[in-house]
Amino acid sequence: MSTRSKWKKYIGLAGMLFLFPLLWLVFFGVLSKHKFKTLPYLGPENSLAEDPHYRIPDFAFADENGNILTRDSLQGKVWVAACYSTSDEHIAQITERLLNINFKYRNEQDIAIVVFSTRCESDSLQAAKAYIEQNTKYNAFGNKWKLLTGNQEAMQAYIRNGLLIQDLSNEAIFKLIDADGHIRGEYGNTEYHFLGGAGDSIPGMVQDIALLKKEIDLRRYNERKAKEAASANP
Repeated sequence: MSTRSKWKKYIGLAGMLFLFPLLWLVFFGVLSKHKFKTLPYLGPENSLAEDPHYRIPDFAFADENGNILTRDSLQGKVWVAACYSTSDEHIAQITERLLNINFKYRNEQDIAIVVFSTRCESDSLQAAKAYIEQNTKYNAFGNKWKLLTGNQEAMQAYIRNGLLIQDLSNEAIFKLIDADGHIRGEYGNTEYHFLGGAGDSIPGMVQDIALLKKEIDLRRYNERKAKEAASANP
């Protein structure tokens, strides 16, 4: 084989080695449809309903400023439902865990933390306001961390029947609610993970919040593209 033929062979082989990953990138990165990881829907389902997934029922409780917060006022937001009291024995450890989430997403207006007081009689508006102000100093947006209080029996009934948390003594359970009011995650266990118990699931919740935020962004993108298409073809 001549030297010229050898060089042609080597050049052809190098070209194939370069072309194969390029074609793979074009096919899987451009032509194929991206599929993102999604989270399961938790709670009882109703296959006969328009939306078969469990949606938390509406509520109306006062926040630390005395304003009434409802489920629908959180529509479009991803939020963490936490159930505890500012007088709980492990309030410092609970707060520390939520502060990590609050600070990481401080610049995301669509992500919030909502605390449902398990001891409304001790969580007065004054106590709730002091607690929230202490922990939201570095929020880029206001109203990202709320503490709800009100009638003790009504609050506990909602926690059990609405958020589906039966054990009100367990301060380690949090629920992740998506932009439509569905429960998409539950975190913690019967052992207090922030006191050394097994199964610290807070890092997993941080990642899951990002997945739900991606759902919001993708929905808004599709809505914007649909409006653009409608405007272009009246």
